[in-house]
Amino acid sequence: MVRSTSIAGKIFDVLNMIFLVFMACIMLYPFWHVLVGSVLPYEEAIKTSFNLFPRSFSFEAYEYVFSKDTILKSVIVSVIVTVAGTLYQLFVTAITAYPLTKQDLPGRSAIFLFIIFTMFFGGGLIPYYLLIKSLGMVNSLAVMIIPAALSTYNMIVLKTFFQNIPIDLEESAKIDGAGYMRVFFKIIIPLSVPALATIALFIAVGQWNNWYVPMLFLNDKELWPLAMVLRDVLINNNMELTRGGSFVSKEFMLGDTIKNAIVMVSVIPIIIVYPFIQKHFVKGVMIGSIKS
Repeated sequence: MVRSTSIAGKIFDVLNMIFLVFMACIMLYPFWHVLVGSVLPYEEAIKTSFNLFPRSFSFEAYEYVFSKDTILKSVIVSVIVTVAGTLYQLFVTAITAYPLTKQDLPGRSAIFLFIIFTMFFGGGLIPYYLLIKSLGMVNSLAVMIIPAALSTYNMIVLKTFFQNIPIDLEESAKIDGAGYMRVFFKIIIPLSVPALATIALFIAVGQWNNWYVPMLFLNDKELWPLAMVLRDVLINNNMELTRGGSFVSKEFMLGDTIKNAIVMVSVIPIIIVYPFIQKHFVKGVMIGSIKS
């Protein structure tokens, strides 16, 4: 950050810093509110809905959440879907974007326009449901992975990154006898880690938070991911998923605390993963912003 030496510049820096700190507090408060609400004892939680700094802590809600098979199964389902879906979509996106960078690809423009067409026009929800049903993917985890094979936006981002890789590297490899597949896996992929990490993060967050597809196609609650369980608990106020079908005073007392704990359980994995790919993410989001 470049700091100004003039008085006006220093005043601007101070005001800018105050503004950024204020905005950061606004952004972080909802997260902090849920975090505090998940560790508040019942006696303190019922006194007021605003607890910025709790005087005591209780992890009873987390103990209760992790003691329920429904939550644990949904976490496992979310992990499986997120990992498998991210790897699958990343692979399909990469092998689609790379050929489209080649000028000698037959029908390259037509293929690209056909893919772009899907960004603006779709068949609609009913035809989509009938298609999924005809493929036998209703009540199957495959419905959360296979249909979402390719994001046109991610493909365009990755295609742009591939085009910025010096063509001389590929030509040198081809002179040494390497084919397109070897060039792709040995040269293009290693050089594209920032872009791939960025797209992988976008895909993983989308898969982890995906509740719409399960709502449409997963009738069996045993297959619900954590996002769908969270939606049912928060929006429909369905505490049966955490009670195991019976009303107990303890669940009633910890109702809001349990909801906050489930929210934190759904958020923490992404927060844990992000620092490991942050250095690649910062580079990846700059794709196309600077031209050499």
